Parts: sequence; structure tokens; C-alpha cells
Amino acid sequence: MPEYILGVRGHDYGKGNVKDIFSHIKQDGWKCTQLAFKKLVAGVTSYADVTPEVVTEVLDVMRNLQLDVAVLGTYVELGSLDSDKRKNDVADFISQIPICKALEASCIASETTYFDYMNPALNRNEGINALLTSMEAIMPEAERQGVIVALEPVWFHTMNTIEVTRQIIDSVSSPNLKIVFDPGNLLSPEWLNKQDELYRRAIDSWGEFIAAVHYKGLHRIEQGYHPCSLEESVIDYRAVFSALRDIPQESIPLLREEAVPEFAKQDQKFIKQFL
Repeated sequence: MPEYILGVRGHDYGKGNVKDIFSHIKQDGWKCTQLAFKKLVAGVTSYADVTPEVVTEVLDVMRNLQLDVAVLGTYVELGSLDSDKRKNDVADFISQIPICKALEASCIASETTYFDYMNPALNRNEGINALLTSMEAIMPEAERQGVIVALEPVWFHTMNTIEVTRQIIDSVSSPNLKIVFDPGNLLSPEWLNKQDELYRRAIDSWGEFIAAVHYKGLHRIEQGYHPCSLEESVIDYRAVFSALRDIPQESIPLLREEAVPEFAKQDQKFIKQFL
């Protein structure tokens, strides 16, 4: 099993002063963070606002605190069927690749695009083709700058299953393309009672490509899931880490999503029992 570096999604600690937020994260015992500029940094409302001055401020704070950026979260829709929106989102994503490099972040990451999971066949292939077109524009620049791009499978998004994820990996065929593995986001309702099989199949298919792991609590509702504490979650983390045990990575960020800062120590204690 790799060494897991415990971290947290930064904007779960709020949006505002970078030093205050990251100091709080460090004090709570987290070793790394997922940074999304628009969601965390005061005054940043667009990717154009991520100026060299903003990047320098963040980098100085991170270095002083000895807190790493594990994932630069860039929330865009790379599989959108709206061509103009998709092209704008691709341009935004590419603009953040040098930011990822400057921050010495492990990767720059995004989910893909929401699809109506009540009608899973609706334009799915078109969405996959749109995603591949986006990656054709993104990956040459990522490779040129030596930056890892990570995509996150979500069961109601474009890249929605183990098989589609593998299809994207094989089609893009770049050493700089990796995966963010969020077991809750892969857990479509039909897999709820077959989690051992789901996670084993996922890791067998693309475990070697995982750049970061997310964890959170999910409570089952009629049409999907709702956030809850880790202790109440339907996610079988025993099955998750059993499947992850043999991946070849020496170390990997393990990032708490939807964190409540007051429960940081409790969350850390909960997840450590599986490590």
C-alpha cells in the first residue's frame, strides 16, 4: 500500500484571506490541500484573476507553512455539448497549466460534465467525443510544461464508468494523463451492494494512473446521495483501501472533501483506521 498524505479540499475552510485559511488547515493537522482559486481566494472570480501576484502570494504562504498543493482544482466542463462553452472552458484550463507548474502542484484536475443520469444514453457518445476533443487541445501543452492532468470519473458525468474512464485513458494515450479517484463519485446506485467488486475492478483497470484519492461521507437518498459524516456513510472504505493496497505508487494524496473544520481530528482518525 502506498504512503497516504492526508489533506483537505481548501475551500471547505471558506473563501477569504489565503494566509488565514491555510494556517487553519495546517493547524488542523492536514499535510496538503486541493486548491481551487475561484472558490478559495478573496477577489478571484475568474481564471483571469489568477495573476502572477496572486500565485506568488499563495506560493509564499504554502512554503512558509510547509503545506503542499496536491491538486489544483480547475472546475470546467470539458465534455460540454455546447461547443462555445467547451472551447472557453478548455482555454481556461490551459491557462492554469503554468499556474500548476508554478505552485509545484502534483496535478491540475477537473471533473468532466454533468449528464442526466435518469437518461444515461442521452448524448453520452457525443459527450465522450467532446471530452476527447478537449483533451487533444490540453495534453500537448501539459506535456510541454511537464504538468500532470487528472480527470475524475463521476457516475452521472461524461466519464461515468470504469470502462469509459479506461477508454479515455487509452484514447488520449499520454503519460501526463492521470485519474482522481473518488470512490463516492464512482458509486452509482446499482453498485451500492457490490462495492468490493466495483473498487477492485476500478483499481485493476486504472489503479496505476491514480494521482490523488478523495474521501467523503454519503447518505443514500431516493435518486442518489446526500453528504453526511464519514461514520454514517454508505461508502465501504474497507473495500476501497483493500482494492488500493497493491497500486504501485509510493505515495499519494488522500484528500477529505466536504470537510467540516471542527471535525478535522475526528475525520483523520476515521480514515487512518483503513491505512
